[in-house]
Amino acid sequence: MSFLQGSQDRWPLPKFDENDQPHFLFIITPPYSGSTALAELLNTSHRTMILQSRGEGQWLIPGLCEADRWDPKKEVNYLSIKATWLNVYQQVKRLTQNIDVVIEKSPPNMMRLDKLSSQFRDCSFIANNRDPYANCASILYRHHDADNLSLHERKGVLSGLVKAWVMRSNKIQELVLSRNIPLLTYESFCRQPSAIIDMLKIPKEISDSINPDANVRVKDYKLQPISNQNERQILKLSSEEVEYISEQLSSNRELLKFFGYRLLR
Repeated sequence: MSFLQGSQDRWPLPKFDENDQPHFLFIITPPYSGSTALAELLNTSHRTMILQSRGEGQWLIPGLCEADRWDPKKEVNYLSIKATWLNVYQQVKRLTQNIDVVIEKSPPNMMRLDKLSSQFRDCSFIANNRDPYANCASILYRHHDADNLSLHERKGVLSGLVKAWVMRSNKIQELVLSRNIPLLTYESFCRQPSAIIDMLKIPKEISDSINPDANVRVKDYKLQPISNQNERQILKLSSEEVEYISEQLSSNRELLKFFGYRLLR
């Protein structure tokens, strides 16, 4: 069996109409960087949709969301992605009739954006990032049982998280510069959510239908206005851990500067 055919358990191939395609708006973002709030706000328009409850179409395709999803050399069945995503869009469109834009924010998309976006006729992009200290703290506490780790263990986790932030941020910078993609940050979005609308490269009548003042639901939090959670996240780190993150980031000052960030100590 060839790879392209592959196992439909991993790479489903549902039926779809090649001639019925939306505009795909790709949010290029690391995980835990505010992209859920961003996607939810964009999805307040009656003419937009997301493919999956978290706005991440990767979870519809088992082969795409495997442990190696961040590997740029991962073998991917792009026909499966196209078929699955267009099938979902076309099912929703049959019910609502007026969907024009699909918002897609799977973070590993950045590792294969050229081939991925080339599967679809009409695409635009917006890039997003978040302060590394807040990003690392958020992931440390959500995925690593931080309160039950020793300082040595926490530093080991933080070391890996910083390396991941640097790798992903370098990739985002590369895409922003090579493709002239509008760059947003979590911090600027929280400061002025309405500014995102002017950055979108979608038809004006659709962007005008987005509600920048909407309440959003992020992760398992209650419905609430968009607000900057960086300080709350960073305060979970000890001063020693903040200094440790700064040491790990110290050789990446230009990368930090590109996104408007700085070393805290």
